[in-house]
Amino acid sequence: MYVDNARITQAAKLSKEIGELFESEQMEEDGKSYIVLAIEAYEQAAEFFGMEDSKSNTSQCLGKIAELCSAALDPPDFVRASSIYDELGRRCLESNLLKFNAKGYFLQAAMCHLAGGDAVGAQQALNKYDNLDYTFGDSREGKFARGLVEAVEGFDVEGFSTACFEYDRISKLNPWQTAILVKIKRSIDEGGDDEEEDVDLT
Repeated sequence: MYVDNARITQAAKLSKEIGELFESEQMEEDGKSYIVLAIEAYEQAAEFFGMEDSKSNTSQCLGKIAELCSAALDPPDFVRASSIYDELGRRCLESNLLKFNAKGYFLQAAMCHLAGGDAVGAQQALNKYDNLDYTFGDSREGKFARGLVEAVEGFDVEGFSTACFEYDRISKLNPWQTAILVKIKRSIDEGGDDEEEDVDLT
């Protein structure tokens, strides 16, 4: 009804609220999990916000989609998540106010590559980000991403733990990063426990 009446912003806000409801209430419908339903609602919200050129709200919804695809969906869709984080990082570089946020998104994109078992893709992404943002390579995020890639490629559990510890010491790892890092560590730690809470990143 909002769309039919050209009230696109209201339709976007409602779609976002619906996504939040599916996520928080964990409601299932038509045989779909609440995660899938939440993603679909956020997709619609992002589309509507995009039609109104509301860049901030569009990015928020896309970020939620990437977060759910990588950390909640079963099985995870790391390819889509990395692609979204890549896009969000590029968008940030177009704005002087937001360009410093690009590094975080590029780190998340690289982490999704690694969690999906694609160390080569992660390395290629980092090379690309170095060209897009000349400050990325020397940033905390850039150095952390390189350390993770090197540890995965070398099956270096100790190096991985050191990289996580050094980054966490200055920039505390958030729940999403912790969950993704646990998945990455499992891929290189043959002695890793199956229970996520029992995997020690450091």
